[in-house]
Amino acid sequence: MVTTRSQNKNTEPSSGEKRSHSKAATVQAQEPETKHQKTKSSDSIKSNENEDGKEKVQHHDGASLSNPKIRQLISQYGELPLSQTDLSDPDKPTPDTVLALLLNAMLSSSRISHALAAKTIDLVIKAGYHKLDVLKKSTWEERTEVLTQGGYTHYREKTATMMGDLAQLIEDKYEGDLNTILQLTSEDPAKVRAELKNIKGLGDVGINIFFDTVQHIWTCLAPFVDPRSLKTAREIGIGDDVQVLWKEVSEDPEQMCRLAAALTKLRLDGKEKEFKD
Repeated sequence: MVTTRSQNKNTEPSSGEKRSHSKAATVQAQEPETKHQKTKSSDSIKSNENEDGKEKVQHHDGASLSNPKIRQLISQYGELPLSQTDLSDPDKPTPDTVLALLLNAMLSSSRISHALAAKTIDLVIKAGYHKLDVLKKSTWEERTEVLTQGGYTHYREKTATMMGDLAQLIEDKYEGDLNTILQLTSEDPAKVRAELKNIKGLGDVGINIFFDTVQHIWTCLAPFVDPRSLKTAREIGIGDDVQVLWKEVSEDPEQMCRLAAALTKLRLDGKEKEFKD
């Protein structure tokens, strides 16, 4: 069970201080036989005007974005991670969603193009490997075949082995649910990072990717921006101070996740020029 974020004052060095406000997202039962509608960044925001006529963006919870560049970033490129895959609940801390995000971090942190990594994680989710029971029952050969189809050829054998090891670890140590990590670490980002380092195939780069993409549902990790994306933030003129960016999104974990996703998109696709003054 995912709890509300901790009141612990410890900080995660590369991400900025954790908050003591808002509640973690709660798991809601999915309606039977209802196809998931893909989450888009525009779904949670709407435009209006301040009394002085300056446009702002209001979120579902009343928070607002007054910085036009950040507003544009989130509007154009701020999709929630894996929202364009077959993942059922990218906005909820279900065991499937957290495992999918961890597999995404593992695959994306290898020395492979982001396009191939994205294709591979899409196929991994289509194969159902984000569901622990499916991943456990899969054979090494089956996992290798899925990775090969995604173009993940150079690391396929090693990664197929690590995926099997991951399934066993989740069952043995985390009671079948990666959300257990939050309980074991008291939702302290530094302790979460240390715990994740026990997972084979997940180094610092992979953990940064995971923090970036899971902070909207593991809200104790917000605010976080991958250090590589902070350079992009500085280059396009919104600054690289995580706490300042956190305030710009009204300390909303979902919007922070969308901003981090947008900055990653700019960095990987070389779209920085679109936002430079």
